[in-house]
Amino acid sequence: NILFVLTDDQGAWAMRCAGNTDIYTPNLDRLAKQGTRFDNFFCASPVCSPARASILTGRIPSRHGVHDWIRCGSLDKDALGEYKDHPYFANEDKPVRYLEGMTAYTDLLADNGYCCALSGKWHLGDSMSPQHGFTDWFTIGRGGCLYMEPDVIENGELRIENRYITDLITQHAMENIDKYSERYKDSDQPFYVSVHYTAPHDPWDADQHPAEYVEMYRDCQCTATPDEPLHPNRIPTAPGGTGEERKRLLRGYYAAVTAMDAGVGRLLDRLEELGIADDTLVIFTEDNGMN
Repeated sequence: NILFVLTDDQGAWAMRCAGNTDIYTPNLDRLAKQGTRFDNFFCASPVCSPARASILTGRIPSRHGVHDWIRCGSLDKDALGEYKDHPYFANEDKPVRYLEGMTAYTDLLADNGYCCALSGKWHLGDSMSPQHGFTDWFTIGRGGCLYMEPDVIENGELRIENRYITDLITQHAMENIDKYSERYKDSDQPFYVSVHYTAPHDPWDADQHPAEYVEMYRDCQCTATPDEPLHPNRIPTAPGGTGEERKRLLRGYYAAVTAMDAGVGRLLDRLEELGIADDTLVIFTEDNGMN
């Protein structure tokens, strides 16, 4: 079996096991201690959609055609019902499958008998319908979302939740693991579960994350990473600041990571509880680092 965990905008420096003494990541550290941590690696793009397309297809952006983060094509606006005029979906019109006709590794897994599930961010077009070998499909309506008011797709239906998206993604992943583990025990049919957290992408405001994680960093002085001037080529939409604003943003970023780390811990614990941890390859990575 394969459990694949993909985070969003998490720098390789944002783990305690990578030497960051400000951040708490006990479960990522546990995973690194039990396995192999890769510290020499390359990313195909500095933004999410192209990087994710490259992970799935093994092609660089000039070959798969996704060159920037995708701004529309996730939803069929005419099928949104009560949400059709919601400001979240102002840019949407018709769904577009940006990787149509290309082979993803999940296609190969499905062709070879794997049960494949997605729980979390897709951001490669047509969020309404399962693609590329996935049969169970719980995803974000658009590319990203607010943490405490996420728009999600389940069974082809869109709704806006009032729960923390990190916990929702973990919950659905665990439900998939539970269901698939029964098939694995009964028939040796392996499973592949993709867990695509939106964390630690912004927003990093305190009201976007559970208080217990925000409070962990209330007094953090954020000295574990270099405090350097903003880069002159930084785009205006990228969050950034100096002095106290830099610390505020980093504290929120760290809170998002630690909340996600807790979800990873729940997933690892569930594999052990089900007795399939030794039969499951766990891969943890992220899409494109952080500016």
